Amino acid sequence: MSDYNIHKKSPLADNSREVIFLNDKEFLNLISKNAEMGKVGIDAVIDYTKDERMREALRTQGKEYDKIYAEAQEMLKSRNMKPEHLNPMAKISSEFTSAMKTMTDHSAAKIAEMMIQGSTMGVTKLMKNRGDYDGKDEDIMSLSDKLLSTEENNIKTMKGFF
Repeated sequence: MSDYNIHKKSPLADNSREVIFLNDKEFLNLISKNAEMGKVGIDAVIDYTKDERMREALRTQGKEYDKIYAEAQEMLKSRNMKPEHLNPMAKISSEFTSAMKTMTDHSAAKIAEMMIQGSTMGVTKLMKNRGDYDGKDEDIMSLSDKLLSTEENNIKTMKGFF
């Protein structure tokens, strides 16, 4: 498969727009960035909580994101594909937003709310990317399944802090 997007009409599309399908490299990089963003989000809030149970939940989630990120990076390298990383502004924006949202409320519930919002965005992006993926690589799909499961489990865990 080439390093370029393939343009096709989706059979499910309304035929008024062209759908861009993702190749292996693009999808792997999006999986990697999704996991990286999850870790960035955790790093941005973990120091704001004094709740040890929350800190432990965030550390556990961070380790899961680290594993997925490392696996995506390794898959890219093993396929001689160039890994991409998050835009530094996305990291700074996440840190700034987290600092503002926790300025007056450092509670575990507030942090859980923020983490649920972040994981929900991650699920939404991942589901869109999965629908746009035109490849057949079972290892890549398995990694996307692992990330989806991680995001869903993170949401479930964070619900316990309300």
